Amino acid sequence: MRRLIRLFLLACLVNMTLVLEAAAGQRIWVALAAEEGPYQEAAAVLAAELGGEHLLTVRPWQALIEESAPPDLVVTVGVAAFDGLLEAFARRKEEAWARVPVMATLLPQAAFELRAPAAGRRLISAVVLDQPLSRQFNLLRLALPQARRIGVLAGPQTRPLLPVLEKEARARGLSLVVSPEVISAEQIYPALRAVIESADVLLALPEPLIYNNATLQNILLTLYRGRLPLVSFSAAHVRAGAVMALYSTPAQVTRHAATLIKSWQAGRGWPLPQPPREFAVAVNAKVAASLGLALDEAAALAEALRRLEGQP
Repeated sequence: MRRLIRLFLLACLVNMTLVLEAAAGQRIWVALAAEEGPYQEAAAVLAAELGGEHLLTVRPWQALIEESAPPDLVVTVGVAAFDGLLEAFARRKEEAWARVPVMATLLPQAAFELRAPAAGRRLISAVVLDQPLSRQFNLLRLALPQARRIGVLAGPQTRPLLPVLEKEARARGLSLVVSPEVISAEQIYPALRAVIESADVLLALPEPLIYNNATLQNILLTLYRGRLPLVSFSAAHVRAGAVMALYSTPAQVTRHAATLIKSWQAGRGWPLPQPPREFAVAVNAKVAASLGLALDEAAALAEALRRLEGQP
């Protein structure tokens, strides 16, 4: 029966007007940033995990703000949905709207931290896309044990993390090579050249000024010419030429969010914002080989990381 419901949900997500009726439970909005792949994937997971017990409405966020009655909980999927719902709720003056809890998913930690203060006294939390720094350094040690000097391009969102990055590196006998601060696109390549001269590997962190569609190919080409491997936070970067990435899929992020929601509903308290528990590793074996690197398969690296974290 549950499998049939899942198939039905996936079909209904084509027009994003899914409403599941349950005999009892909370009224939950799943507010989507857009009607496309990753958001649909996330919505399908939330529908499967929560839809059997609750009245679930899955729509783009712009459609949901037209509703006249507040839900019991909102799960936002993507930055635009989080922004849009918080702004819409702020315009509603009734006390009932001010009490609606919000669980955010599929957004960077920096985006959540920037916007969360606007929520006021509302219960608000998130499962962010960013991987724990400890997990990233563990992957570096497992996959590239010969790499001792870890390069980082320091942009506005990365610089506050430098003390923690230094601590994580020292704990593993590694040193951190930090570029001059990048505050404009013109400074990316001088900073990159400085890191290439001193580092064994470049660890990319979610820094939109540096790693974006306009800059990525040139960064990868510069690194390849400098024989410096890139370990990233995006599987798309691996397809483009990074040697490896540590990331979480939309399904993994939203499955974690559903678990936190169920725990809260069971009376265990509103959760703190946190990184995803589940994760995946991607490897570009061709690029790695061209740089003289012998990497284990992605599945083996992910399994070794899970063992280090005590995950089943």
